[in-house]
Amino acid sequence: MQNILILGSTGYLGEKVTRALLKERTVYCTYRRDVKNPISGVEYIPSNPREIERVLKETKMQVILNMACSYDHGLLLYHDVIESNIAFPLDILNTAVKYGVKNFITIGTGLPDDFNMYSVSKKCFSDFGKFYSNKHDINFVNVKLEMFYGEDEPKERFIASVADKLFRGEDIELTEGTQKRDIIYVSDACSAIKEIVLKPWKGYWEVPVGTGEAPTIRQAVLYMAELTKSSSILHWGKMPMRGGCEPDCVADTSVLQEAGIEIKYNWRQGLEKMIDGMRGNVL
Repeated sequence: MQNILILGSTGYLGEKVTRALLKERTVYCTYRRDVKNPISGVEYIPSNPREIERVLKETKMQVILNMACSYDHGLLLYHDVIESNIAFPLDILNTAVKYGVKNFITIGTGLPDDFNMYSVSKKCFSDFGKFYSNKHDINFVNVKLEMFYGEDEPKERFIASVADKLFRGEDIELTEGTQKRDIIYVSDACSAIKEIVLKPWKGYWEVPVGTGEAPTIRQAVLYMAELTKSSSILHWGKMPMRGGCEPDCVADTSVLQEAGIEIKYNWRQGLEKMIDGMRGNVL
């Protein structure tokens, strides 16, 4: 069975992808802190470049999947974002080339390249990946992932936090909600990433992952309110747009389709799955 190294496997999406890939590959995962819920069968290694180099030297690794990331959260100083999104994976990419790893896949973002420091850093690392692919004969895939959501996601994430408040009947302050966003149910996001990892890629690729359609935030929130039969009052326009504006985002799913990767749920079906999954788990 082939080996895969996953960077950043302990996050919400990373854990799901790890479990999915464990059925197909021998999986090694890095961690920065103690692993609260270790997955049986996974080989955990410290998120330390020297320790990772030791593993790559001793173990024939076919694929590295980079899911490590840090968000800027409106900060003025970006040390952690630069370290997590550029410096750390670049160090590992360089080491991968040194030890003959032929496939490197990174989870990027469907946000515009210059929208915030998170998207800037993801674009920067992807550019390094393109350079390494051209100069060092490594296959590099930048997965441009749109906004994902699920019933068990952390409540600080936007869609989950709105759904939780709707169930509780709490008033919600929102932007005007005119921005369009391609939102993808987490099982589809996980399945797509898994299939991308398992398929052969040659050279440098950008693979957008989303549903291919983009409701406005207002449409998505109103649909969730309808599904939950919520008594919440929605205060549209109470919150400012980030940076004065919000981008419209929709994935071009043509590469997924050509690769035979199916997105099962559209945005309405995905929200229905999420709301159904949350019922009974909200006080």
